[in-house]
Amino acid sequence: MSLPKVMRAIVCPSVPIPPSGLLYTTTHPTPSPKPGYVLIRVKAFGLNRSELFTRQGHSPGIVFPRVLGIECVGEVKDTGGDGPWKVGDVVGAIMGGMGRAFDGGYAEYTLVPHSSVSPPIQLPENIGWAEFAAIPETFMTAWGALSESIKLTQNDTLLIRGGTTSVGLAMATLAKTIFSCPRVIATTRSPKKVATLKAAGVDDIILDSGKISEDVLKITDGKGVDKCAELVGATTLADSCASLGPDGTLSFIGIVGGEWVVKDFYAMTYLYPRKRLTIFSSDTLDFPNAPLQQIVDSISTGKMKLGLDNVFKMEEAGKAHAYMESNSATGKVVCVVD
Repeated sequence: MSLPKVMRAIVCPSVPIPPSGLLYTTTHPTPSPKPGYVLIRVKAFGLNRSELFTRQGHSPGIVFPRVLGIECVGEVKDTGGDGPWKVGDVVGAIMGGMGRAFDGGYAEYTLVPHSSVSPPIQLPENIGWAEFAAIPETFMTAWGALSESIKLTQNDTLLIRGGTTSVGLAMATLAKTIFSCPRVIATTRSPKKVATLKAAGVDDIILDSGKISEDVLKITDGKGVDKCAELVGATTLADSCASLGPDGTLSFIGIVGGEWVVKDFYAMTYLYPRKRLTIFSSDTLDFPNAPLQQIVDSISTGKMKLGLDNVFKMEEAGKAHAYMESNSATGKVVCVVD
C-alpha cells in the first residue's frame, strides 16, 4: 500500500480562535499505520459542539496545533492487525481521542483505535458519504443515552430539552422507533423549527422561553415526564428537573446553552422526592456492538429521519463552524472531503 506523505487537513493552530482561524492545508503529514489502529481514508465528517468548544478554548489538555474532529466516515486503508475489517471496507469512527489526544477526522486520513471503529457497514444506494457522516456520533450518542443512561422504555413519556439539536432530533426518531416510546415532548426556541420536530416524530412541542416546567406539567396532566434528555445544559437543568415526575430520571448530555457550571443547584429541592440525575458521554459507548448498521438501514427505508441540515466542502470547514456557532442549523452539519 502506497500512502502520500502529506494530505489535506483542517488545522486548529491555537485557541481561542474564530471560525475563520481554522486553516486548510494540503501539506499536513499523513499518519502512518500502526498495530491496534485502523487507518481510514476519510470521505466525510460530521461537525459537533465538542469541536466548537475546543476551538473556543474550553477543552483543557489539548496540544495545538491539532486537526479537530471526533468522528468521520470513510474506507479502511490499513486494518492495524486483527479485527473484522479488510482494506476497502466502509466504516464510521467516533471518539477514542480523535481530535483531542491525536489528530482527528477533519482530514484526508486519520488513524483511529480499533475500539472506536465500527464493524464494516453496507451502505444502501440512497445513503451517500454526506448522509452517512451525519449518523455515527449523533445517533450513537442518542442511542447510548436512551439505552444506557435514561433507560427509556415503551411505558415512558420522554422530554428532550433542546429538540432541534442534531442529537435531539436523533433521539426523537430513535425513541419513536427502536424504543417504542408512546409520547415524546421536545423543546425549541424557534417557531420555524416546529415542523422539523413534528417530522422527527415528536408528539408535543414547547417553545422554550427558558422556563417550561409548567407547560410540561400541563401537557402531562400534572404528572411530569418519566425521562428527560438535557441537551441545553446548565442554564436549564433546574427547570428540567421540575418537569420530571416524582420518580423521574434526567440525563445531562449536552451543553448547547454555553454554560458549563450549574449555579445554585439545590439537590434536596430539585431532585425531591426520588428523582435521579445522571450523565452520558459517547466515549463510554461500546461502539463496535452498537446498532449502527440497523440505524443506517432504517434511515435508508425512511423508518427513521436523518436530520441532515447542511453539507459543506472540507475546505469550507471554517464556514461550517460559523454556521453551527450561529445556531442556524436544525440538525446535523457535515463536510465532505471529496
